[in-house]
Amino acid sequence: MRFLQNFRLTSMVKNLCALSVISILLFAGVVMAKDFWETKPFDQWSQKECQKMLADSPWAKELELVGRSVEMMASSAAATDSRAPYIKYTAQLRSATPVRQAVVRQMQIVNKYDSLPDDQKQAFNQNTESFLIGPSSEFVVVNIQYESNILDNSRDLNRYWETQTTDVLKNSVYLSGSKGVKVPLSQFVSGAGGSQEFQFFFPREVDGKEILQPGDKALQLEFAYPVIKYQGYDLGDGRAFIEFKADKIKINNELIY
Repeated sequence: MRFLQNFRLTSMVKNLCALSVISILLFAGVVMAKDFWETKPFDQWSQKECQKMLADSPWAKELELVGRSVEMMASSAAATDSRAPYIKYTAQLRSATPVRQAVVRQMQIVNKYDSLPDDQKQAFNQNTESFLIGPSSEFVVVNIQYESNILDNSRDLNRYWETQTTDVLKNSVYLSGSKGVKVPLSQFVSGAGGSQEFQFFFPREVDGKEILQPGDKALQLEFAYPVIKYQGYDLGDGRAFIEFKADKIKINNELIY
């Protein structure tokens, strides 16, 4: 009987130990699964992490229009790199705090902020404070950057986007939830001096309801872009659809956009 009791006790201890190990591993898995923006203050982000936030994160998506015909592939010698001709649009939810933090952190890295004396750090912080606070909470702001590895294409894109206006674009640019009504553009702000970027402003609420509603799976951006011809072929079809997944643009279970 004593042997049986000891056996049962030993088995219980082993089971408890096994459960403890499993719990530790599960906890470690949860911790490891967290992204850098959830585990590190933004002023500790690396350049690589900032770039990821601004180009390939829940709040930033790329749309690349690539020429793949034989003729276009052969003409890649005219490009500024060895790739086939392309046009790329990168959409960032600039009204989302993590995106603005990445922009400021990049500026910190360029200016060697971490090694600056306190008075210069303070001056830097004052200069970037309003940007970090962000635009009015009434708006969702999408920053679009564009580029091409063909110089003529870049010039054509610059001419197009630098001459657009809100009135021209308001009937072709929309933001919506995956099940919601398309919200038209409120304001367009063009980049200047060849900056190759611009901004779309949308009202965050329509008829007292936010663009993203419970059950929506994504925030969807739709806009028209100029079809650029190269070697007689079109780069793109003139219509962009970019999605930001609703379950991903969250921090501490709060939608951030």
